[in-house]
This record gives sequence, structure tokens and C-alpha cells, in this order.
Amino acid sequence: MTDKQPDATSSDYDAMAPYWTKVSTILAGADAMRKATQYLPKFIHESDPDYDFRRLNSKFTNIFRDIVENLAAKPFSKEVALGAKATDRIKKLAENITGSGDHLHIFSANCFFHGIANAIDWILVDYTKNVPVNATIAQEQALGVRPYWVRVPAQNVRAAYSETIGGVETFVHIRIKEDTTERDGYGEKTIQRVRILNRELTRDEKGEVISAADATWQVMEKRKGANGKDEWVSVGEGPITIKEIPMVPFVTGRRIGNSWRIVPPLQGAADLQIEHYQQESGLKYAKELTCFPMLAGNGVTPDTGDDGAPRPVPVGPKSVLYAPANGEGQHGEWKFIEPSAQSLKFLAEDVKETGQQLRELGRQPLTAQTGNLTVVTTAFAAQKGNSAIQAWALNLKDALENALRLTALWLKEEIEAEVTVHTDFDVETDNVEGMKVVLDMKKEGLISRSAAVAEAKRRNILSPEYDDEEDMDKILEEVPGADGDEDITASATPPIDDPDDPALTQAA
Repeated sequence: MTDKQPDATSSDYDAMAPYWTKVSTILAGADAMRKATQYLPKFIHESDPDYDFRRLNSKFTNIFRDIVENLAAKPFSKEVALGAKATDRIKKLAENITGSGDHLHIFSANCFFHGIANAIDWILVDYTKNVPVNATIAQEQALGVRPYWVRVPAQNVRAAYSETIGGVETFVHIRIKEDTTERDGYGEKTIQRVRILNRELTRDEKGEVISAADATWQVMEKRKGANGKDEWVSVGEGPITIKEIPMVPFVTGRRIGNSWRIVPPLQGAADLQIEHYQQESGLKYAKELTCFPMLAGNGVTPDTGDDGAPRPVPVGPKSVLYAPANGEGQHGEWKFIEPSAQSLKFLAEDVKETGQQLRELGRQPLTAQTGNLTVVTTAFAAQKGNSAIQAWALNLKDALENALRLTALWLKEEIEAEVTVHTDFDVETDNVEGMKVVLDMKKEGLISRSAAVAEAKRRNILSPEYDDEEDMDKILEEVPGADGDEDITASATPPIDDPDDPALTQAA
């Protein structure tokens, strides 16, 4: 045993922490970047006041966040939906999956955004406390208890350990940082807490894990002890009745071996964002130094103060500068020195190029500059980008379904619900041309009207709420010569401009 405390971090966490810190700072915006001195290095021999002025006035264009926002939005142009196997209780929970009013769709979108940015995000399927262990479903419903989902940021999972038991990777120990802020009179106080989810392991003579005990939970809180020193005390503990640790990871990067170290898919974009920030800030600082002329006194004796140091020279309107002649009739002169701005053009082009590289690196299908690319190259870039997002969306689908499996265990249900996440992005790149082909096939009688309508809905040309049968009734009502008091289906004739429509012919 070591002397580490419950809030100690694992080696996997320590390896990922620098990246998470970088990403969270970037996503927080300009103020956070200016406070983080590690991302804008200090010049050699630069004084602290000069550095603070340069850092606090630095320029930051948050391209990285724009990239993540756009990538994360793609699967959610259509609502995340439950499959046909979902029970009424699961469907009801999906309307407020967090217990705080968030629909399953909203929760999934938040999880997807942070999973892309941080390479991993977590879902905790928790359950209302203070419930008898052997309570029946009716008793639980009467008490108003229910399972609910909590999105746990990667930075809050201080340690995660898993073992392969019975051929299945199983979590055996997780520690979650759960600090809370409470009102303290007219102020606030922060309480440091750590939730520990654990399963005791049984090993064979070789040290290999052969089984794990039922899962337990414990919440530790940091308090001042009698001796005035900080100590961790338990403020709650007990068994987890579903017997396993109810945590689900959503991963977008690639795991390194069996560890929980992840290679972030946007690590290159995050690094380039820092480079872009430094270049932009350097350009702004150079413009401030270059665009304001400097005054030079040639042959002028400076006026000094009592301490012997030269006094500041006044410049600007209503300022008069003197250069008196000496005994030989010679006098000095004042001149403005205006540095050349040629180097600024180079710096500006460099910043522009870096920004373009960052956008192309992060989201080729969304911002590819087609003016410099062939149609084939642009299509290939879009396909490559869509494939990556599709893979992440499928990982999200698996994570949501695993979370629903845990939810069903809490509800004592055996049916595992399925989730539908939109992954059909390819059709969005050729909506117009692709739909023309579909309409030509309909005109030639190769597909039915229903198939054409379904394809139009798939391509978001028609609303998902579009009702084919209801619209057909309205079409028939608009047929010339139809009497509203008569049976329209018996008297209507197909539209003249589409006599070969089998659906209309049958209806007529």
C-alpha cells in the first residue's frame, strides 16, 4: 500500500492530463489563454511588465473550438432515437435521461462534443439513493426513485482500471472527482469529494484475475481533522445492487494497449492552434512596434531629472521640442524613425497559412477550399472526414446502448434497448445531383413514389415529419373536377403531368 490519498491520479491520467489541460484552455477562450503563461513563452531578457502587457493584449482566434463544434454537430442533424425494443419505462426516462430535464439527444450531443475534444468521455448510470436493497419495482416507483445518467468529464475520472474476466473487459476500480460548491452564508465554499467504485479481485497462484466481487461505492470527503490537518473521511458507502460498476466510456481516439491512455484524434489540431495563437500574438505585437513612429534626437543633450536619468520626451499635438545650438553655432535635430512594414506582410501571410492548415487538418469536409482542389480531391477529403465522424458516431451508439443496458439492470428489465444515431453523412455532399437521379428513376418507373419520398426524407429534402399518405390525400383533393361532397378516391383522376404514377393510378 502507498500513502496516496483518494484523489490521487493514475499513471494513465497523468499521461493524458497535459493534453486535457491544453484543450480545456483552448475551448475556454481568449481570457483563459491569456492567463495560461505556458502557451505564450516569455522572450529572453524580457521584463515582467513588458511580458504581462504583451500576454494580456495577445490575440486569439479560436479555430479549434469552431472545428469541434462543426464536427460534433454532424450526427445530430437527426434526433437520437430508441429502437423498437425499448420499453415504456425506458422511453419515459429518455425524455429526461439526466433527471435535470435533458433529453437523450441533448445528452448524447454533449457527450459527443467532449469525446471528440478530449478523446474520451464517460457516462455514469447512477441510481437514486436511500432505496431498500430488496425493494420491488412497485415500491421503487412509489418512492419515485429512478436511474439517471451523469456525464463525467475525462478530467474528473482520476483513475480507471479494468481487467479481463471471463473473456470480457470489466471495470474493477474507478475514482471520480466530485467536488461540490455550497452556499456558506453570503459566500460559497468548495467541498472536495471523491467517489470510489470498486470490485475486490480474486487471483490465482499466477496472479491472474479469475473473478471479481460485486461492486461497491464509497464517497470520501476532505475535512480538517482534530489536529488541524486535512484528512479524508467516508460520508457514504454501500453495495451497487446491479453488481457491476455502472460506468461507460465513449472513446474517439485509439487506446494504447490495455491502458486507458488514448491517442487524441485532434491532437495535431490542438498543437497547431497553439502555434497559430503565438503567431497571431507575435504579429499584433510587431504591428504595435512598427506602426507607431519612434522619435530620435541627433546631437541633442537629453534633459535629466534629479536622479540623473533622462526625462521622458513629450510628443504629439501642442508639444514643442528644442535643439539649442552650442557655442560653435551647431545644433541638434529631432527625426521620426518609421520602421519598414515589409516584414509584417510576411508574418500576416504566415498566420493566414497556419490558420488554413488548421482548418484543413481539423475538418476537411466542412471547410475545404474547393477553389484550389479538384472535384475528385474535394470529394475524397469529404469522404475521409465523414468516415472518421461515422466511426465516432458508431462508438457513441455502442456507448449509449451499454448505458441503456445498465439502465435496464437498474429497472430490473431484461430487454436491452437499441439506439439509432445518424451516420448517413455521405448523402449530404450530393443532395441536389443525387436527388435528380432518384427522380429520374421514379420517372422511368424503376422505383415507386414511396421509395422516392423515403430517399428525399433521407437526404433532408423533406421533413422527417412528412406523412406520405396524408399528402397523397391532399394531392387527390386538388385534382380538377373533384367534388368535396363526393368520394374523392372514386372520382379523382391522376394528374395529367404524371400519368404513369402507379400510386395515383391505384388511388384513383
